[in-house]
Amino acid sequence: MRRMSDQVVAAVAHSTTARPGPDAPTVLYLGLRRSPLEWQAELDAATALGLRVHVSSDSDVSHTGLTAEQRGSFDRTTPLADQAARAAPDEAPAAVACWGDRHVGLTARLAEDFGVRGIGTAAAAVSTDKVAQRRAMEPYGLNPAWRSGTTPDALRAAVDTLGASGKPLVFKPAHCSGGRGIALITADSDLHDVFKLTAENYTGTTDFLVEEYAEGTEHSVSGLVADGTVRILGVTDKYLEGPLSASWATTVPSARTDAQVAELKRAAERAVLAVGLRTGGFHVDLRFTAAGPVVLEIGGRLGGDLINSHLIPLSRQGAVRPYESLLTLLTTGQLPGELPEPAQGAAMVLLPKAGRPVTELVGAALAHPAVTLAADWPGTDTVVSVVVTEDPAELPTAVADIRNLIP
Repeated sequence: MRRMSDQVVAAVAHSTTARPGPDAPTVLYLGLRRSPLEWQAELDAATALGLRVHVSSDSDVSHTGLTAEQRGSFDRTTPLADQAARAAPDEAPAAVACWGDRHVGLTARLAEDFGVRGIGTAAAAVSTDKVAQRRAMEPYGLNPAWRSGTTPDALRAAVDTLGASGKPLVFKPAHCSGGRGIALITADSDLHDVFKLTAENYTGTTDFLVEEYAEGTEHSVSGLVADGTVRILGVTDKYLEGPLSASWATTVPSARTDAQVAELKRAAERAVLAVGLRTGGFHVDLRFTAAGPVVLEIGGRLGGDLINSHLIPLSRQGAVRPYESLLTLLTTGQLPGELPEPAQGAAMVLLPKAGRPVTELVGAALAHPAVTLAADWPGTDTVVSVVVTEDPAELPTAVADIRNLIP
Protein backbone atom coordinates (compact mmCIF):
# COMPACT_ATOMS: atom_id res chain seq x y z
CA MET A 1 0.00 0.00 0.00
CA ARG A 2 1.23 3.48 -0.83
CA ARG A 3 2.04 6.00 1.86
CA MET A 4 0.64 9.51 1.90
CA SER A 5 3.05 12.02 0.43
CA ASP A 6 4.19 15.34 1.93
CA GLN A 7 2.31 17.03 -0.91
CA VAL A 8 -0.94 15.45 0.31
CA VAL A 9 -0.32 16.74 3.85
CA ALA A 10 0.27 20.23 2.48
CA ALA A 11 -2.88 20.07 0.36
CA VAL A 12 -4.97 19.20 3.40
CA ALA A 13 -3.38 21.90 5.54
CA HIS A 14 -4.27 24.55 2.96
CA SER A 15 -7.62 23.17 1.77
CA THR A 16 -10.71 25.34 1.44
CA THR A 17 -14.35 24.61 2.12
CA ALA A 18 -15.11 24.25 -1.61
CA ARG A 19 -16.38 20.83 -2.74
CA PRO A 20 -13.24 18.72 -3.26
CA GLY A 21 -12.21 17.79 -6.77
CA PRO A 22 -11.11 14.37 -8.04
CA ASP A 23 -7.47 15.02 -7.08
CA ALA A 24 -8.22 16.08 -3.49
CA PRO A 25 -6.89 13.97 -0.60
CA THR A 26 -9.26 11.26 0.64
CA VAL A 27 -10.51 10.29 4.08
CA LEU A 28 -11.35 6.59 4.40
CA TYR A 29 -14.27 5.96 6.76
CA LEU A 30 -14.89 2.40 7.98
CA GLY A 31 -18.43 1.40 8.86
CA LEU A 32 -21.39 3.73 9.15
CA ARG A 33 -23.58 5.01 11.96
CA ARG A 34 -27.28 4.19 11.69
CA SER A 35 -28.59 7.75 11.81
CA PRO A 36 -27.97 10.17 8.93
CA LEU A 37 -27.87 12.92 11.59
CA GLU A 38 -24.44 11.54 12.48
CA TRP A 39 -23.00 9.96 9.36
CA GLN A 40 -24.00 12.87 7.13
CA ALA A 41 -22.35 15.28 9.57
CA GLU A 42 -19.10 13.31 9.37
CA LEU A 43 -19.15 13.25 5.59
CA ASP A 44 -19.91 16.97 5.54
CA ALA A 45 -16.94 17.59 7.86
CA ALA A 46 -14.64 15.98 5.31
CA THR A 47 -16.08 18.10 2.50
CA ALA A 48 -15.66 21.26 4.59
CA LEU A 49 -11.95 20.48 4.87
CA GLY A 50 -11.50 19.80 1.16
CA LEU A 51 -11.30 16.02 1.58
CA ARG A 52 -12.89 13.48 -0.71
CA VAL A 53 -14.78 10.66 1.03
CA HIS A 54 -14.49 6.90 0.65
CA VAL A 55 -16.64 4.64 2.87
CA SER A 56 -15.88 0.93 3.24
CA SER A 57 -18.14 -1.19 5.39
CA ASP A 58 -19.27 -4.70 6.25
CA SER A 59 -22.84 -3.52 5.68
CA ASP A 60 -24.66 -1.78 2.83
CA VAL A 61 -23.83 1.94 2.48
CA SER A 62 -25.51 2.66 -0.85
CA HIS A 63 -28.06 4.90 0.92
CA THR A 64 -25.30 7.48 1.51
CA GLY A 65 -25.58 8.71 -2.05
CA LEU A 66 -21.86 8.14 -2.61
CA THR A 67 -20.82 6.89 -6.03
CA ALA A 68 -19.75 3.29 -6.54
CA GLU A 69 -16.13 4.49 -6.74
CA GLN A 70 -16.49 6.02 -3.27
CA ARG A 71 -17.77 2.83 -1.66
CA GLY A 72 -16.03 -0.38 -0.66
CA SER A 73 -16.95 -3.53 1.23
CA PHE A 74 -15.25 -6.15 3.33
CA ASP A 75 -16.20 -9.24 5.32
CA ARG A 76 -15.39 -9.13 9.03
CA THR A 77 -15.35 -12.95 9.23
CA THR A 78 -12.17 -13.03 7.14
CA PRO A 79 -8.60 -12.46 8.46
CA LEU A 80 -7.66 -8.85 9.24
CA ALA A 81 -5.17 -8.71 6.36
CA ASP A 82 -7.92 -9.64 3.90
CA GLN A 83 -10.28 -7.07 5.42
CA ALA A 84 -7.60 -4.41 5.04
CA ALA A 85 -6.99 -5.29 1.40
CA ARG A 86 -10.71 -5.18 0.60
CA ALA A 87 -11.44 -1.99 2.56
CA ALA A 88 -8.60 0.08 1.13
CA PRO A 89 -9.39 2.56 -1.68
CA ASP A 90 -7.31 2.64 -4.84
CA GLU A 91 -5.55 5.84 -3.76
CA ALA A 92 -3.70 6.22 -0.46
CA PRO A 93 -5.96 8.10 2.00
CA ALA A 94 -4.87 11.12 3.98
CA ALA A 95 -6.76 9.82 7.03
CA VAL A 96 -8.56 6.70 8.23
CA ALA A 97 -11.42 6.94 10.74
CA CYS A 98 -14.31 4.81 11.96
CA TRP A 99 -17.64 5.01 13.78
CA GLY A 100 -17.89 1.69 15.66
CA ASP A 101 -15.74 -0.24 18.12
CA ARG A 102 -15.74 -3.32 15.91
CA HIS A 103 -13.87 -1.34 13.25
CA VAL A 104 -11.25 0.24 15.54
CA GLY A 105 -8.69 -2.53 15.00
CA LEU A 106 -9.01 -2.41 11.21
CA THR A 107 -8.81 1.39 11.27
CA ALA A 108 -5.54 1.29 13.21
CA ARG A 109 -4.16 -1.41 10.91
CA LEU A 110 -4.93 0.57 7.76
CA ALA A 111 -3.55 3.80 9.23
CA GLU A 112 -0.25 2.04 9.88
CA ASP A 113 -0.28 0.38 6.44
CA PHE A 114 -0.70 3.77 4.77
CA GLY A 115 1.73 5.57 7.09
CA VAL A 116 -0.86 8.05 8.36
CA ARG A 117 -1.72 9.08 11.91
CA GLY A 118 -3.82 6.82 14.11
CA ILE A 119 -4.28 5.49 17.62
CA GLY A 120 -1.90 2.60 16.91
CA THR A 121 -2.60 -1.12 16.59
CA ALA A 122 -1.41 -1.87 20.14
CA ALA A 123 -3.74 0.73 21.65
CA ALA A 124 -6.56 -0.44 19.38
CA ALA A 125 -6.18 -3.97 20.76
CA VAL A 126 -6.46 -2.65 24.31
CA SER A 127 -9.35 -0.27 23.67
CA THR A 128 -11.43 -3.04 22.06
CA ASP A 129 -10.83 -5.46 24.95
CA LYS A 130 -12.56 -4.57 28.22
CA VAL A 131 -10.28 -6.92 30.16
CA ALA A 132 -7.14 -5.36 28.70
CA GLN A 133 -8.53 -1.92 29.55
CA ARG A 134 -8.97 -2.91 33.19
CA ARG A 135 -5.41 -4.23 33.35
CA ALA A 136 -4.03 -1.03 31.83
CA MET A 137 -5.98 1.23 34.22
CA GLU A 138 -5.46 -0.82 37.38
CA PRO A 139 -2.37 1.13 38.56
CA TYR A 140 -4.30 4.42 38.37
CA GLY A 141 -7.23 3.61 40.64
CA LEU A 142 -9.80 4.04 37.86
CA ASN A 143 -11.41 0.58 38.15
CA PRO A 144 -14.09 -0.98 40.30
CA ALA A 145 -13.26 -4.39 41.78
CA TRP A 146 -13.19 -6.83 38.84
CA ARG A 147 -12.35 -10.32 37.61
CA SER A 148 -12.13 -11.83 34.13
CA GLY A 149 -12.29 -15.23 32.49
CA THR A 150 -13.25 -17.34 29.50
CA THR A 151 -15.13 -20.33 30.97
CA PRO A 152 -18.30 -21.02 33.02
CA ASP A 153 -16.13 -22.14 35.95
CA ALA A 154 -14.19 -18.86 35.83
CA LEU A 155 -17.49 -16.97 35.84
CA ARG A 156 -18.65 -18.84 38.95
CA ALA A 157 -15.32 -18.14 40.68
CA ALA A 158 -15.49 -14.44 39.80
CA VAL A 159 -19.03 -14.12 41.16
CA ASP A 160 -18.12 -16.00 44.34
CA THR A 161 -15.10 -13.74 44.95
CA LEU A 162 -16.67 -10.39 44.10
CA GLY A 163 -20.07 -11.24 45.53
CA ALA A 164 -18.64 -11.51 49.02
CA SER A 165 -18.81 -7.70 49.23
CA GLY A 166 -22.59 -7.78 48.92
CA LYS A 167 -22.54 -5.22 46.09
CA PRO A 168 -24.37 -5.77 42.77
CA LEU A 169 -22.22 -7.23 40.00
CA VAL A 170 -22.14 -6.53 36.26
CA PHE A 171 -21.29 -9.05 33.53
CA LYS A 172 -19.73 -7.76 30.29
CA PRO A 173 -18.54 -9.61 27.19
CA ALA A 174 -15.00 -8.34 26.68
CA HIS A 175 -15.45 -7.41 23.02
CA CYS A 176 -18.76 -5.65 22.50
CA SER A 177 -20.23 -2.16 22.37
CA GLY A 178 -23.55 -0.39 22.68
CA GLY A 179 -24.47 -2.28 25.86
CA ARG A 180 -24.76 -5.63 24.04
CA GLY A 181 -24.52 -8.65 26.33
CA ILE A 182 -24.19 -6.63 29.53
CA ALA A 183 -26.22 -7.96 32.46
CA LEU A 184 -26.74 -7.34 36.15
CA ILE A 185 -25.88 -10.43 38.22
CA THR A 186 -28.16 -11.03 41.19
CA ALA A 187 -28.73 -13.93 43.57
CA ASP A 188 -31.41 -15.20 41.15
CA SER A 189 -29.22 -15.10 38.05
CA ASP A 190 -28.61 -18.36 36.19
CA LEU A 191 -24.87 -18.14 35.51
CA HIS A 192 -25.21 -20.68 32.70
CA ASP A 193 -27.50 -18.23 30.88
CA VAL A 194 -25.24 -15.30 31.79
CA PHE A 195 -22.24 -17.03 30.24
CA LYS A 196 -24.17 -17.45 26.98
CA LEU A 197 -24.02 -13.67 26.63
CA THR A 198 -20.39 -14.05 25.52
CA ALA A 199 -21.97 -14.78 22.12
CA GLU A 200 -22.24 -10.99 21.82
CA ASN A 201 -18.43 -10.78 21.46
CA TYR A 202 -17.73 -9.63 17.92
CA THR A 203 -14.44 -11.57 18.06
CA GLY A 204 -16.01 -15.02 18.38
CA THR A 205 -14.33 -15.54 21.77
CA THR A 206 -15.82 -16.24 25.22
CA ASP A 207 -13.80 -13.55 27.00
CA PHE A 208 -15.76 -11.78 29.73
CA LEU A 209 -15.45 -9.34 32.61
CA VAL A 210 -17.29 -9.26 35.94
CA GLU A 211 -17.10 -6.11 38.06
CA GLU A 212 -18.80 -4.38 40.95
CA TYR A 213 -21.62 -2.10 39.87
CA ALA A 214 -20.49 1.53 40.24
CA GLU A 215 -23.33 3.49 41.85
CA GLY A 216 -23.46 7.13 40.73
CA THR A 217 -24.22 9.51 37.89
CA GLU A 218 -23.11 8.54 34.38
CA HIS A 219 -21.01 10.72 32.08
CA SER A 220 -19.16 10.59 28.78
CA VAL A 221 -16.00 12.56 27.98
CA SER A 222 -15.24 13.28 24.33
CA GLY A 223 -11.82 14.34 23.13
CA LEU A 224 -8.72 14.07 20.98
CA VAL A 225 -5.22 12.89 21.75
CA ALA A 226 -1.95 13.54 19.93
CA ASP A 227 1.21 11.81 21.12
CA GLY A 228 0.48 12.21 24.82
CA THR A 229 -1.38 15.52 24.66
CA VAL A 230 -5.08 15.19 25.50
CA ARG A 231 -7.66 17.78 24.53
CA ILE A 232 -11.11 17.40 26.12
CA LEU A 233 -13.90 18.58 23.79
CA GLY A 234 -16.87 18.04 26.07
CA VAL A 235 -18.20 16.40 29.25
CA THR A 236 -21.76 15.10 29.07
CA ASP A 237 -24.34 13.91 31.58
CA LYS A 238 -26.42 10.84 30.74
CA TYR A 239 -29.95 10.33 32.04
CA LEU A 240 -30.78 6.71 32.93
CA GLU A 241 -33.99 5.02 34.02
CA GLY A 242 -32.21 2.36 36.07
CA PRO A 243 -29.04 0.23 36.39
CA LEU A 244 -27.66 -0.77 32.96
CA SER A 245 -30.54 0.90 31.11
CA ALA A 246 -29.78 2.77 27.93
CA SER A 247 -29.63 6.53 28.39
CA TRP A 248 -32.75 8.45 27.34
CA ALA A 249 -31.03 11.85 27.35
CA THR A 250 -27.51 13.21 26.96
CA THR A 251 -26.66 16.79 27.91
CA VAL A 252 -23.79 19.24 27.39
CA PRO A 253 -22.36 20.82 29.49
CA SER A 254 -22.37 18.66 32.60
CA ALA A 255 -24.45 19.90 35.51
CA ARG A 256 -21.76 18.71 37.93
CA THR A 257 -19.76 21.33 39.82
CA ASP A 258 -16.64 22.76 38.21
CA ALA A 259 -14.49 20.74 40.63
CA GLN A 260 -16.32 17.52 39.81
CA VAL A 261 -16.09 18.14 36.06
CA ALA A 262 -12.36 18.68 36.52
CA GLU A 263 -12.17 15.28 38.26
CA LEU A 264 -14.00 13.63 35.37
CA LYS A 265 -11.62 15.23 32.89
CA ARG A 266 -8.56 14.10 34.86
CA ALA A 267 -9.86 10.54 35.06
CA ALA A 268 -10.58 10.47 31.32
CA GLU A 269 -7.13 11.83 30.50
CA ARG A 270 -5.43 9.23 32.70
CA ALA A 271 -7.48 6.48 31.06
CA VAL A 272 -6.50 7.63 27.56
CA LEU A 273 -2.81 7.68 28.47
CA ALA A 274 -3.02 4.37 30.35
CA VAL A 275 -4.49 2.61 27.32
CA GLY A 276 -1.78 4.16 25.14
CA LEU A 277 -3.87 5.87 22.44
CA ARG A 278 -1.47 7.71 20.14
CA THR A 279 -3.31 10.08 17.78
CA GLY A 280 -7.05 10.21 17.20
CA GLY A 281 -10.44 10.61 18.79
CA PHE A 282 -11.77 8.94 21.92
CA HIS A 283 -14.68 8.75 24.29
CA VAL A 284 -14.51 7.70 27.94
CA ASP A 285 -17.64 6.59 29.79
CA LEU A 286 -17.54 7.08 33.56
CA ARG A 287 -19.62 6.98 36.71
CA PHE A 288 -19.16 9.65 39.37
CA THR A 289 -19.43 7.64 42.60
CA ALA A 290 -19.24 8.68 46.25
CA ALA A 291 -15.50 7.95 46.03
CA GLY A 292 -15.02 9.89 42.78
CA PRO A 293 -14.88 8.91 39.08
CA VAL A 294 -14.79 5.26 37.99
CA VAL A 295 -14.13 4.47 34.32
CA LEU A 296 -16.68 2.18 32.71
CA GLU A 297 -14.87 1.90 29.40
CA ILE A 298 -12.79 3.81 26.88
CA GLY A 299 -13.31 3.80 23.11
CA GLY A 300 -10.60 4.56 20.57
CA ARG A 301 -12.99 6.65 18.46
CA LEU A 302 -15.39 9.56 18.87
CA GLY A 303 -18.67 8.46 20.41
CA GLY A 304 -22.31 8.67 19.33
CA ASP A 305 -25.57 10.00 20.81
CA LEU A 306 -25.20 13.15 18.66
CA ILE A 307 -22.53 14.34 21.12
CA ASN A 308 -19.95 15.20 18.47
CA SER A 309 -22.25 15.88 15.52
CA HIS A 310 -24.65 18.24 17.31
CA LEU A 311 -24.36 18.73 21.07
CA ILE A 312 -20.77 19.96 21.40
CA PRO A 313 -21.00 22.27 18.33
CA LEU A 314 -24.32 23.69 19.56
CA SER A 315 -23.17 24.19 23.15
CA ARG A 316 -20.06 26.06 21.94
CA GLN A 317 -21.95 27.91 19.18
CA GLY A 318 -19.85 26.35 16.44
CA ALA A 319 -16.50 27.25 18.00
CA VAL A 320 -15.76 23.52 18.37
CA ARG A 321 -16.64 20.97 15.70
CA PRO A 322 -15.29 17.56 16.78
CA TYR A 323 -15.56 15.82 13.41
CA GLU A 324 -13.59 18.54 11.66
CA SER A 325 -11.13 18.75 14.55
CA LEU A 326 -10.49 15.00 14.31
CA LEU A 327 -9.84 15.10 10.57
CA THR A 328 -7.59 18.14 10.98
CA LEU A 329 -5.62 16.26 13.63
CA LEU A 330 -5.30 13.12 11.52
CA THR A 331 -4.25 14.96 8.37
CA THR A 332 -2.05 17.75 9.80
CA GLY A 333 -1.21 16.72 13.37
CA GLN A 334 -2.78 19.90 14.76
CA LEU A 335 -4.90 19.78 17.91
CA PRO A 336 -7.44 22.54 18.54
CA GLY A 337 -6.27 25.29 20.88
CA GLU A 338 -7.72 26.13 24.27
CA LEU A 339 -11.46 25.74 24.08
CA PRO A 340 -14.09 28.26 25.21
CA GLU A 341 -16.56 27.30 27.92
CA PRO A 342 -19.95 26.14 26.62
CA ALA A 343 -22.12 29.20 25.94
CA GLN A 344 -25.39 27.27 25.58
CA GLY A 345 -26.99 24.08 26.81
CA ALA A 346 -27.59 21.29 24.29
CA ALA A 347 -29.21 17.90 24.75
CA MET A 348 -30.36 14.79 22.92
CA VAL A 349 -33.67 13.50 24.30
CA LEU A 350 -35.24 10.21 23.18
CA LEU A 351 -39.03 9.96 23.13
CA PRO A 352 -40.57 6.45 23.10
CA LYS A 353 -42.96 5.83 20.22
CA ALA A 354 -45.17 3.43 22.20
CA GLY A 355 -47.15 2.65 19.07
CA ARG A 356 -47.61 6.28 18.03
CA PRO A 357 -46.77 7.57 14.55
CA VAL A 358 -43.38 9.19 14.11
CA THR A 359 -44.99 12.32 12.67
CA GLU A 360 -47.07 12.75 15.83
CA LEU A 361 -44.05 12.56 18.11
CA VAL A 362 -41.94 14.78 15.88
CA GLY A 363 -44.67 17.40 15.80
CA ALA A 364 -45.15 17.30 19.59
CA ALA A 365 -41.42 17.73 20.15
CA LEU A 366 -41.02 20.56 17.65
CA ALA A 367 -43.86 22.44 19.32
CA HIS A 368 -41.56 23.08 22.28
CA PRO A 369 -39.54 26.29 21.78
CA ALA A 370 -36.30 24.68 22.98
CA VAL A 371 -36.41 21.85 20.41
CA THR A 372 -34.43 22.63 17.26
CA LEU A 373 -34.64 19.22 15.56
CA ALA A 374 -36.68 16.01 15.84
CA ALA A 375 -36.50 12.84 13.75
CA ASP A 376 -36.88 9.08 13.81
CA TRP A 377 -33.95 7.38 15.59
CA PRO A 378 -33.03 4.41 13.36
CA GLY A 379 -32.84 0.97 14.93
CA THR A 380 -34.86 1.96 17.99
CA ASP A 381 -38.50 2.49 18.93
CA THR A 382 -37.85 6.16 19.68
CA VAL A 383 -37.81 9.63 18.18
CA VAL A 384 -34.74 11.76 18.85
CA SER A 385 -35.01 15.46 19.63
CA VAL A 386 -32.28 18.08 19.99
CA VAL A 387 -32.81 20.68 22.72
CA VAL A 388 -30.95 24.00 23.00
CA THR A 389 -31.14 26.56 25.83
CA GLU A 390 -29.43 29.94 25.86
CA ASP A 391 -28.48 29.42 29.53
CA PRO A 392 -26.81 26.05 30.25
CA ALA A 393 -28.34 26.11 33.75
CA GLU A 394 -31.82 25.89 32.18
CA LEU A 395 -31.03 22.67 30.30
CA PRO A 396 -32.12 20.09 32.96
CA THR A 397 -35.54 21.74 33.25
CA ALA A 398 -35.95 21.85 29.46
CA VAL A 399 -35.00 18.17 29.17
CA ALA A 400 -37.61 17.22 31.78
CA ASP A 401 -40.21 19.34 29.96
CA ILE A 402 -39.54 17.57 26.65
CA ARG A 403 -39.74 14.14 28.23
CA ASN A 404 -43.03 15.05 29.93
CA LEU A 405 -44.56 16.10 26.62
CA ILE A 406 -45.21 12.45 25.94
CA PRO A 407 -47.46 10.70 28.51
